[in-house]
Amino acid sequence: MPSREVIFEVLRKSVHLISILIVLIYELFGKETILWVLMLFLITVLLLDYLRLEHGMRIPFFYIMYREHEADRLGGHIYFALGAISAIALFNKEIAYAAILMTTFGDLAAALIGKFHGKRRIFKKIFKNDKSIEGSTSEFIIDFFIGLLITGNPAVSLIMSFFATLAETAVNKIDDNLVVPIFSGFFGQITLILLALMGNS
Repeated sequence: MPSREVIFEVLRKSVHLISILIVLIYELFGKETILWVLMLFLITVLLLDYLRLEHGMRIPFFYIMYREHEADRLGGHIYFALGAISAIALFNKEIAYAAILMTTFGDLAAALIGKFHGKRRIFKKIFKNDKSIEGSTSEFIIDFFIGLLITGNPAVSLIMSFFATLAETAVNKIDDNLVVPIFSGFFGQITLILLALMGNS
């Protein structure tokens, strides 16, 4: 992989490290505050994409962050904001934290390991993409440890990391920044509820 592409990929993924800031704001100032912050962020990036897509404006710095396939469609940061808003609004705090952090760090691990060391394609005929076994495995491992660190529950962590990795691997045309936090968070929340019910029975 050319060094320029590596730098671009790291730079693009580093923008998603805003997920750490999301978790910190939520923890320090509460749910309502972080939802307002994310809504303001969403409005800002929607405005930028409006100028880019509807008026052809090349906004300095922001323009280089888009991939080739995003040239005529919404950028990943918009879907990331929507995914984070959905996770925070619908799931409990720990599940939301884990889902958002998995979206960032799991995706980062899959992208970098896959590009540097990915040799074997994973179910290419089924998923119709170029995801590698090495990248997907590294994502699953990172996601599992994130879930374990945040929730402290191995079963919830396992379910969340499985669905985060599956969503990341399976989607090609739908943005993974949206499906990963929603699917991992939903099934993590369901698992937590089922465990609580079994514990009370």
